[in-house]
Amino acid sequence: FSALVLAVIVVGIVYQYQHSFSTAKWERNPEERTKIVDDLLEDYEIVGMQKADVVELLGNDNTDYGYFNEENRFVYYLGAERGLISIDSEWLILDFANEIVVDCYITTD
Repeated sequence: FSALVLAVIVVGIVYQYQHSFSTAKWERNPEERTKIVDDLLEDYEIVGMQKADVVELLGNDNTDYGYFNEENRFVYYLGAERGLISIDSEWLILDFANEIVVDCYITTD
């Protein structure tokens, strides 16, 4: 029984680590961002954030992908769509007005 309890605790710690946001994880593993984006959105008030603060937190956006590009918008690739059948990609979209985030959402292509 003790081994089972210990295994559950270890699995919980590993899961928490894998799904917790950090700027280093965000920049290091773009394909794995779907695992940490929810923690990012829980821990940081993105709407209302200055553009310079967004760049410091998340780095430069991914406009080189060509998806969802519009003026005054940052687009971040999150990786394969979550779920059993992942045929699309997920993207974090940040819209700006006067250098401040006014909208933040996740979408698929």
